[in-house]
Amino acid sequence: MISKKTINAIELCVFLAGQRDVGYVTTTQLCPRLGLSVSYLEDILKSLKKHDIVCAMKGPGGGYMIHGDVSLISIWDIVCVFEQALGDPQQDAVLDLAAYEIGLEQIVKDTLSQFTLSDFADFSSADVKSYAQDLGRFKFKPLAEPFMPKAPNSVFQLHMSF
Repeated sequence: MISKKTINAIELCVFLAGQRDVGYVTTTQLCPRLGLSVSYLEDILKSLKKHDIVCAMKGPGGGYMIHGDVSLISIWDIVCVFEQALGDPQQDAVLDLAAYEIGLEQIVKDTLSQFTLSDFADFSSADVKSYAQDLGRFKFKPLAEPFMPKAPNSVFQLHMSF
């Protein structure tokens, strides 16, 4: 009834809601945490951005963040982005579903509407470091320690070494 893509979108939004204090989270940080590919994750984020559930910022220090108050975004809002048949009452009439299926969909809608992202997000732990803390602003590798030669520095020090 609810697709795998919708479940992944809910997990993504719950994770982003928990990372609110960290700031913007990049897709390269999200992929290993959620076990999704970059292209699949960007497809989900594109739909969520289109429906104003997440916001994005380009450039260094950019990424994705939940748009708005997490206590106002229900799980049902996320489901409606990906499950068109569940969110559209006119579509239900066209499909001519059995009475128990319509009743079941109403129960799912009522249940998911009661829960918000703040009910599931873990605000106590920050699993993802901010972009600047992790690799630096320009993603440079750490510099090697400078090599200090043990040889004399000038001809005046040369005579002291013997």
